[in-house]
Amino acid sequence: MADVHFDERDDAIAFVASLGAQDVPCRLHRDEFAGEDDFEDAAWLVEVDASLPGLAQRAEEAGGWLVEASEGPASVPPPLPEAPKRLKRA
Repeated sequence: MADVHFDERDDAIAFVASLGAQDVPCRLHRDEFAGEDDFEDAAWLVEVDASLPGLAQRAEEAGGWLVEASEGPASVPPPLPEAPKRLKRA
């Protein structure tokens, strides 16, 4: 799964139309970035279900940028101790 972000609605709609002409499944919606206060400033996202060759270049030419969804957690937490830590009393 890959997301193509657009600042402008018209650019996003044109990109979806070009993908639809090639029968590529995709979905257009709005998404707010963290800390975003105004919904009008929210980015337009096109979720592309298929991995297309040259998708990053096509997104850039259309005025957007490609963000690939990460698979799984970004980092693995350290292992927990097996028993409580014992302190020596003097």
